[in-house]
Amino acid sequence: MLFARTAVADPVIIVTEDFPPYNYQENSIPKGLSTEVIQAVLKEIDTQAVFKFYPWARAYKIAQQEKNHLIYSIVRIPEREKQFQWVGMIAPYSTSLYKLKANSEIIVDSLSDAKKYLVGVSREDVITTYLRREGFISFEISNHDSLNIKKLLSGRIDLIAYDDASFVYIVRSMGLDLLKFEKVISLSELSGSLYMAFNKDTDPELINSFRTGLQAIKDNGHFDEIQRKYFALN
Repeated sequence: MLFARTAVADPVIIVTEDFPPYNYQENSIPKGLSTEVIQAVLKEIDTQAVFKFYPWARAYKIAQQEKNHLIYSIVRIPEREKQFQWVGMIAPYSTSLYKLKANSEIIVDSLSDAKKYLVGVSREDVITTYLRREGFISFEISNHDSLNIKKLLSGRIDLIAYDDASFVYIVRSMGLDLLKFEKVISLSELSGSLYMAFNKDTDPELINSFRTGLQAIKDNGHFDEIQRKYFALN
């Protein structure tokens, strides 16, 4: 184990959202792939922290405004680069647009095709930022991703943009049949990695401690061990 960092005045607060299988709560206990990575880093650097779950927009705002606050699982895009101090990659990530399989009137062969339809997205989500950048204007914005699935089923929206692993998990947890849905296009620019990141005014010593701890669990194999619990590694 690494030596613990020198204590800082403020406690480490970790903020996130319910975003299974990456991060979620079970009987108020933090769970998930990304959560296990964060917990492994905390153990490696012998540091205590408090996990707090919020709707994503609130977690995002808190991490932007509050010193010594860490946010995860967050996608690293140009619009966010200077807003945070980035620690490192914690999980693979891929995103797609989905529709109801029975709705044959919706035809999407390209990103341009999708602009004709009403898309369900989450507030302050990276997908929302990306689609706006690409010229999308027709959105139905929700505070929780699962609400978009319900809206799709009821015909209130045409498409939903969703992380692939999380989509499968949420659909099954809602007791729904995956065969009701169809992936119409992958959003390749949003397929890559999820990160953890600190508020930009955070103590540099704290940030470096987390970076060192993350690298340590990657070097000793613990990181890959966690990934294998959720995904088959190539």
